[in-house]
Parts: sequence; C-alpha cells; structure tokens
Amino acid sequence: MGVCETVRETVSRYDMIPRGSRVIACLSGGADSVCLLRVLEMLRNDLGFSLYAVHVNHCLRGEESDRDMHFCEELCKGLDIPLSVYHVDVKGYCAEKGTSTEEGARILRYGAFDTESQKLGGALIATAHNKGDNSETVIFNLARGTGIRGLRGIPPKRDSIIRPLLGVTRAEIEDLLETLGQDFVTDSTNLTEEYSRNVIRHRVVPVLEGINGNFTEAVSRLSESAAEDEEYFEKLLETIPHNEICGYPPSVRKRYIRKLLSEANVECSYERLSILDGKMVSEKNAKYQLKGDIFAVFTGGVMEIKLLPSYDKISFEKQIDLLHNDEIVIPEFDKTVIIRRFCNDILQRGGNVQRKLTNHLVSCDKIQGVVTLRNKRDGDRICFHNRGVTTKLKKHFNALKLSERERNSALVMEDEMGIFWCEYGGAAERVFPESIAFSQSTSCSENIFEISVRKTADNDYRDYK
Repeated sequence: MGVCETVRETVSRYDMIPRGSRVIACLSGGADSVCLLRVLEMLRNDLGFSLYAVHVNHCLRGEESDRDMHFCEELCKGLDIPLSVYHVDVKGYCAEKGTSTEEGARILRYGAFDTESQKLGGALIATAHNKGDNSETVIFNLARGTGIRGLRGIPPKRDSIIRPLLGVTRAEIEDLLETLGQDFVTDSTNLTEEYSRNVIRHRVVPVLEGINGNFTEAVSRLSESAAEDEEYFEKLLETIPHNEICGYPPSVRKRYIRKLLSEANVECSYERLSILDGKMVSEKNAKYQLKGDIFAVFTGGVMEIKLLPSYDKISFEKQIDLLHNDEIVIPEFDKTVIIRRFCNDILQRGGNVQRKLTNHLVSCDKIQGVVTLRNKRDGDRICFHNRGVTTKLKKHFNALKLSERERNSALVMEDEMGIFWCEYGGAAERVFPESIAFSQSTSCSENIFEISVRKTADNDYRDYK
C-alpha cells in the first residue's frame, strides 16, 4: 500500500477530515512535514477539504532557521497553498517560565497552531507524526514508567489535532519524496543527542530493531491494543456509580482517580495515584491537598476534587484566659485547642518526666498580661525550652518540613512579652514550669497547664504535600 493509500485509510478509519473541512498542515520543512503537505495536497480535492499551511520559526538556529522558513515559503508558493509564518522567542519564554528548550518550543509551536486554527474558524491541525515517532513516544513513556495509557503512544486524533501519517514509516516517507523529486531541509539539532527523543532515535531504536527487524510495526500494534483496552475502561467508568468504585479492582479505581485529576488539571503520578487509591479504599473521611486550594476529599469511599479556601488567606486571632478556657474550637482551620491543668501525680511519685510529655506545658504564673491565640505571621520568633537561642518560626518549620498549609494554619500564643507557645514545637523557655525543669519534689505550687491541638477527625494535616 502506498503512502497516499495508507493516509486515505487512516483518515477514513478515524474520521479525521469531514468534507468541507479546513486543514492546516504544520510545516517545518523537514522530510515528514513536507511529505504531509504533499500528500494532503494530492488528496484535498478527492476528500473535499481546503488546505493551508503554517510554519513556526523558533529563532534558535540563526541563519538555518531562516533558511527553513524561506524553503517553506517557496514550497507553498509553488503548490499554491496559503502559508502563515509565526516567529516565537523560545529562549525568552524558557527563561521566564523555567522550562527546557524542547518543552518551551513545543508549547509555543502549538500555541501558534491554535492561533492559526482560530483565525480559520476552527480549522483542523495536521501534524506529521509517523510510525517512527509513535515508537519513540512509547519508549519514552516506558522510561518514565507510565501505565497502559502511555503505551497507546500518539493518538491519531485529539480534539482539533489530526495525525494522517501515523500509519506511515519513515522509509516510506523518504521513498515518496524521492519518487516525487521533492527536496526538504534537515534540522541540524535532529542530528545531535541534546534532546531525549534524539537519544532514543539514534541509540535505543537501532538496538531494538536489531532484536526485531519489524520493531516499529510491533510497537504500532501494541499501541492499537493498548488504545482499545483504554477505550473499554473509559466506557466502563461511565457506567459505574461513584459510590461503587471501591468495589472494583485497582485497575478500575486508579483510572477513575486519574480521570478526576485530569478533569481538574492536576498532575497525575504513580505515587499520587497509589496514595489517593489507598485513601479512597481505607479512609471514610479524609482530605488530601493536590495543589494550592485544590483538594481530594474522601467521603465513604467516594473521592471528589474540591476547591477549599487557602489558609494563607485566613487570619485568626482571639484573646483567651488559660485559667478558664478548656477547649477553643477554630473552625477556620478544622482544629480545637485543648487546655488542661497539668496533673502533679508524676511529680508526687518522684518519677522522671519525659520531655515529650512536658514540652507543651506552660506556667501561667510566668505569663505577662493578656493572652492571644492566633495563627502564625511572618517574622514570628520564639526561644523554645532547652534551646538557648531565639529562632524564627519560618526556620523552625523548614526544619520540620511542614507544608505551606500547615505553616499558614500553625497556631501560636503570645502575651505582652511575645510568643510563648507554638503548636509545632511547644512552650518557650521563659514560661516553662520551674517545677518540671528543676525539681523532683513531691509537690509544686505553680499553675501549670498543658496545651494541645486536636485536628478534626476527617482532616489529617500530615497528608498535605
């Protein structure tokens, strides 16, 4: 089967180009994209669509980039195909966004494609991905450790993007261009191993082809099989009530979770899938921070993605009386502060008092003035018991590796002398009970209180990443 026949079959199989469509060929000037343009040009009358082209000058290779652009201009002029050229600043974009050159170029390139598509009233965007590209993508996904979804490789059709050459090999592309006597340009960066895809193309694929001479075709069949499996699971998920997902095996549950994350535009990793799946199965009520204000909320085996208020936007402050308050509920942070008079039985028995038991004890006799309970603020400091130095809470929280949410909701108590207690750390040296610090006597006369924090049952803050 020739290239044109293969493309015709691919277009028909996936219903890529309805009659009357406008199609933009993404033209770099390389062999693959030139082949795409020529094949679409030969099929446009028969299949009934209008053909356009777009070239993106990434401005990364100086004169060579301009050479590619001029080649595309002359090619489209000779074929009477309208061409739009976009210049993008890849280096500037990558410096601003902190991304790799390869990723930055891809983002800007597809941005230009989308812009041109909108100008043409929602035209289809045809890229020149072929069987070889698909094999490289599958290998790359294997190296990243993706699941069956990654084995699907490059989808033939996604939204307005179509890949008519996906059933064609590179050898077939080169043969067609030779038959047509059609020139093309070569991007010098494709010959280097600066990018991961080039390493796969130059090193990995040849080794695998040495094992199986029909490797590219074998990967193509694997991709089709994986796509069929994924399509089945996607349809299955649509039939399962949310409250019954937990009754299905991990392969179904994790696809359900992945679908929710995708819809919320949240990154989905193997580790995150495993954590969320475990919570959905084992915890009746829990929350897990995904990013920013976005949380996975679990209720009776059902997972939902919800937007919850960020604690950095909440300020809590309340004057309290340690002698008369016992429980202070703080719904803003799903916490309750518990204040209990410390029992002297341990001292009376002459036993050793463990530090874990005492680091949240304060002597009310040492507190100066009004006591305020509030959440942490920038610049807060405290000199913890047995530390000998005043420490910024920010530095202390960094050492504890607290999440941003934990930091912003961390509670402190202060009097006229400053902060004397912190939720994540305990009491300051100046309010620590002398009876505990220096005495093993049989009794003490200090008003000693233990301060603790109880988190709401359905909210485990240590889960926040």
